[in-house]
Amino acid sequence: MAVFAEWLGQGAAISEAKREAMAWRRIQDKPSSIVFRKPGGGTIDAQTVRIESDSMATPAESAAGLAPKRKAIVFGVRNHPSVTDTDMAEGYTFVLANDEYRCLDIIVTLGEVQGIFEVTG
Repeated sequence: MAVFAEWLGQGAAISEAKREAMAWRRIQDKPSSIVFRKPGGGTIDAQTVRIESDSMATPAESAAGLAPKRKAIVFGVRNHPSVTDTDMAEGYTFVLANDEYRCLDIIVTLGEVQGIFEVTG
């Protein structure tokens, strides 16, 4: 019953330490190892993150023709006691399944960092 009381906002707030652990657990449920490229060149060693792709795509037109464009959220950790902070920033890119993802924005929350990425193709 205590969990339901917390959901209703009647319990104590979730600590940052617990949020860090929960974020890492969610990443481990669906891990992806990716290598980010910085906008000016250079790469960052592979990091374990969780990638959730939007299932709705919009058409993007270019000189090469039409291609689907969609968003994805990349979940990483921060301030975890035993896991290195995920290093991602606006402009970073990575390739997964022959598609290049580009970071549009970063959301920093307690124990977690989320990147909003766009992919065309």
